Amino acid sequence: MCAEIRSRDRVSAHNDPRGFEQRFGHHGGRTRPTSSERGVFVSIRPAEVGTVSIVLGALVVLVLDAHTAWQTPSHLRRTISEYGLGAQQWVFSIGVVLLALGSAFTLLAAVRQRLTRPTSVASLCLMLWTIGLVAVVAVPKQDWSNDASLSLGGTIHRLGAAVAFVSIPVAVFAFSRPWIRQGPWTVRARTTLWLSVLSICTLLPIAYALVVGAVGTRPWYRVVTLGYVERVLVVAEVIALISLALWVWAAERRSPASVKSEEIKASQPV
Repeated sequence: MCAEIRSRDRVSAHNDPRGFEQRFGHHGGRTRPTSSERGVFVSIRPAEVGTVSIVLGALVVLVLDAHTAWQTPSHLRRTISEYGLGAQQWVFSIGVVLLALGSAFTLLAAVRQRLTRPTSVASLCLMLWTIGLVAVVAVPKQDWSNDASLSLGGTIHRLGAAVAFVSIPVAVFAFSRPWIRQGPWTVRARTTLWLSVLSICTLLPIAYALVVGAVGTRPWYRVVTLGYVERVLVVAEVIALISLALWVWAAERRSPASVKSEEIKASQPV
């Protein structure tokens, strides 16, 4: 009896191979995943979440700064992190956390799309940028009006901000450089690369202030108007980060489309 059933299955597979595959699959009993099952994995888009989070975080901080500057223009001379000491601390924290969260999702998506390696300079620097942002929120800036000596919390906050500001332009530059001459992302890579160079240039005034402060008697934070310089720096770095996030998102959107086109091509009659 069993022999007759196996014989009929072999005849059925020979006469109607497509019907046999639909019932039993390629491996004799294991059916292939349906398009809806594959869609569960496709619908999880970390790059999309990352891009939206970065843009929202930047908008939150931008609106907060613009609203404050409209009421008190002199506030622009102060650093952005001073929002962590006032009544708008929760707004500032939301914006920075969104930036950190979006950066983490962008890094995850970039590694998944094989745009960079987990141990590359770009990945490590993007991770340091994210950690630095978390440190800026977790440990608020020191209130110099109450304590003239640098505390442990103030040191952690300052180090976190310094690591973040230095890491992100290096991360974007290292991410873009391997793609500027080959692959399908040449245009995006060159655009993102030049934005990273621009953000590196915005670090030069702070570097100049540090050198002058080290060799002279004037404190480095009084050599330049730190609030203005920091805002130019942040704008340049966030624009470069958004360019990188959009690039990774484009790669993520292209990946399911490529798989779908290959499936359609494979289903065409030879």
